[in-house]
Amino acid sequence: MTVKVAAFYKFVSIDDPAELQASLRELCAARGILGTILIADEGINSTVSGASEDIDALIAAIVSEARFSGLEVKYSEAAEHPFQRLKVKIKKEIVTFGVPDAKPSVATGTFVEPDAWNALIADPDVLVIDTRNDYEFQVGTFAGAHNPETRAFNEFPNYVKRTLAGDPKRKIAMFCTGGIRCEKASAFMLREGFPNVYQLNGGILRYLETVPPEESLWRGECFVFDERVALEHGVRQGHHTLCSECGFPVRLGDESVAALCDGCREPQASTD
Repeated sequence: MTVKVAAFYKFVSIDDPAELQASLRELCAARGILGTILIADEGINSTVSGASEDIDALIAAIVSEARFSGLEVKYSEAAEHPFQRLKVKIKKEIVTFGVPDAKPSVATGTFVEPDAWNALIADPDVLVIDTRNDYEFQVGTFAGAHNPETRAFNEFPNYVKRTLAGDPKRKIAMFCTGGIRCEKASAFMLREGFPNVYQLNGGILRYLETVPPEESLWRGECFVFDERVALEHGVRQGHHTLCSECGFPVRLGDESVAALCDGCREPQASTD
């Protein structure tokens, strides 16, 4: 069966996280929805899957609350549930960054719609930064994008201070999977004195959904944190799996050979 996948987040003050957790867990469990919902004082962040009518019911229940009005949801499909179970958790942050003063609900960079993104990143005076982790960058990224080579998002602040501090006036365009990391990163950069910060509205997923492949500046596939592993244009299932040794993404090849990334294949070859 085909299931509907919904990815959404919103930075908004939540003063009743335990109550929200209980109500969303009950609704999702009753409708057979799987995936992850993270709740914190700063907002909500989620990717879930289920039958189309069940996902629609969940989103309708969430946006019926005034604090979640304007919630943007990115939809895609999967041949089956890309999650094994339901997790509804209360966390300190809805995306781990480690800088309490970086508050997207107060200020973020300028949002750029997907249909205007190509012109922005084609400008030679613009520094294009992929705010995702290094292994995500290796699966796919925008042409000309800079890789901060981070292993986790909470390393990004040190990258900014180490690499970008000498040129704070430079125009910077950032992107990530769905937009949430860019909101945190741009809020941090504004606080650090970078006034010209732009971010792709809706992230890579919205770009792949709306920009035709023949006009696209995206190269490769977009890593996602579920069993689909990666998506291509049209937010369709891509051609990656996870390394059977380390769990990093690897492009599908000969199905008769165990899926191994380059790093795990070399040690194994030396022992054969």
